[in-house]
Amino acid sequence: MKRFAQLAGILLALALTAPLAAQPVVSEKKQVAIFALGYYGWAIPQETLGNIDLEIQKVFVDLGRFEIIGASQRLSSGGLEQFIAALKKAKEANFVMPEKFQFGEAILTEAEFNRLLGSFIVAAPVVSNFISGYSDKSGAWSTEIKTNVTFVDVGAGGATLAIAEVRTSGSDKESQLKSISDAIEAIPMQLQYEIRKIPAFQINSRILAVSGREIKMQLGQNMGIKKGDEYSVVQGGMVEGFKDERETGLIVIKEVGPEVSTGQVLYADGKLGKDAQVREIARMGFDAEPFLHLVSGKKLAFGGEDPGDGANIIGGIRIPLSRGFYDLRPFASVQVPFNGVKEVFTVFLFPVDVLVGAEYRANLGRLSATPYVAAGASYLYLTEAISGYSRDTSGSVFPHVGGQAYLNLSYLASRDMRLFVDLGAEYWLSLADWLYSNYGGLSVGAGISFKL
Repeated sequence: MKRFAQLAGILLALALTAPLAAQPVVSEKKQVAIFALGYYGWAIPQETLGNIDLEIQKVFVDLGRFEIIGASQRLSSGGLEQFIAALKKAKEANFVMPEKFQFGEAILTEAEFNRLLGSFIVAAPVVSNFISGYSDKSGAWSTEIKTNVTFVDVGAGGATLAIAEVRTSGSDKESQLKSISDAIEAIPMQLQYEIRKIPAFQINSRILAVSGREIKMQLGQNMGIKKGDEYSVVQGGMVEGFKDERETGLIVIKEVGPEVSTGQVLYADGKLGKDAQVREIARMGFDAEPFLHLVSGKKLAFGGEDPGDGANIIGGIRIPLSRGFYDLRPFASVQVPFNGVKEVFTVFLFPVDVLVGAEYRANLGRLSATPYVAAGASYLYLTEAISGYSRDTSGSVFPHVGGQAYLNLSYLASRDMRLFVDLGAEYWLSLADWLYSNYGGLSVGAGISFKL
């Protein structure tokens, strides 16, 4: 009876603790206080500061996983260090609250400081580099901005949780303000990606139901989930205080509701079930697909030569947008017909085709079939070997207009990479037959797709 009682006790303990150990983690909104953009030692126009402030605030709103507290003060690098030190002192038992706090040029009242103490996380963006000027070599205005966003964990006594670094650039041939604006407009996508990469901010969720290759996942628009987002299926947990996790599946979100999202399973080790743990995979929101096509038919010729029939070798990169889209996705591509690359004395001419189009991806597990069509025009890129001078003719000379239609067949070789072949046709009509001839025909090609 004693042994039976011991065995029953062990079984009862296992029954009580096993469900707790397997309980999935589901993310909740985090409260964050955001300072205005700080800067030091850089001659930055006030309008530029205000625009960057708006873009950074918009990033946190669009992410949907934060409750936001605004702070109008700007912290310099030294001010940020003083602020973190003040947070640590505020946790001490003998701390005396002053009427005002000064961190560099920023001054906080006691009420403002207490308000920040009430948040879980403080975000302090600071411009750490700003360069804007005219380049005689490129013949354009260029701007480079480096912004660091430091996340401070208030609950942990001012510990630095993470630092998101964003480097953006912009250029314009006529206006410096336009180059600055371009650099600012590039901030949101990169900053969203950098924030979503931080483990503390990544979304964890659980599977609510499974039907074939389709799953229902807890959380939706309430946490900023979007079509095209990907989630890994995670198994394991903690062993003797050490993390022992592994990814056993991949899910792509196809529909997003207010509180529940629908996803398609691309692959999984074993059968998925209710309450399986899933975790967000942070991506920039587009794929990069370098390719090489062999186009047989009318051959590209230079300078009024008789083209005849033959093969054209075309290399390029196609970039479909993935975040915010599922099956129907827009894309842009840039390609170079190598037959058209010419050397005239010390000047090299590169014809560049720029296309925009749409694709429809049908996912069949690891396999996918994607028909796509696009139309575009070309321009010439010229570079001089001795001086290094270069320019393009995108504002004046357009040698070709054309289009293409392909069927892309791909295989998901890993979580982040696909191998593909392209079958189809494309044709380019010359707008300057004194420069280049028509070319195009049936095409076959291959490449690698990287999820970024």
